[in-house]
Amino acid sequence: MMRTPRQLDTLLRIRRRQEDLRASALATARREESLARHQHTMLQEEQIWALEKGANKARGEFDAAVVRQYYQYERHLARLSVDKEAEVTRLHRAAEGRRNELEDAMKRRRIIERLRERRQEAWTAELNKAEQILLDEVATNYAARSRSATPPSKKEHEPV
Repeated sequence: MMRTPRQLDTLLRIRRRQEDLRASALATARREESLARHQHTMLQEEQIWALEKGANKARGEFDAAVVRQYYQYERHLARLSVDKEAEVTRLHRAAEGRRNELEDAMKRRRIIERLRERRQEAWTAELNKAEQILLDEVATNYAARSRSATPPSKKEHEPV
């Protein structure tokens, strides 16, 4: 008789755990990417503010040192923005890699689930077959007993 399909339960639990870990890693990577995008946006807004402030200082009472400081600050923010954009790109690639890992983990889990289902179906079919054999044997024995328990008819014992 076939072994029960429960022998795949441990492997299925492992595959589910691996999938959960990959999903968690993907969520973390996406959170980091989102945070970096937000920081990049904030840097760009700060850069626009510095440009506007420098332009306003250049129009009003002109102090070259103050205007230069705003434009230097804006250039510094531009460098930071470029670095942050590179970080966003790197984090996006990492998140895509995590997503691919999650998809692979999901495929491996589904394979085990399908294998387990097939084994369960085969095991159930084998049990049904064994049960049918047992029921047929019981029916045969019952029929044989009922035939041997009935008295013979008179025609069978009359001499010819």
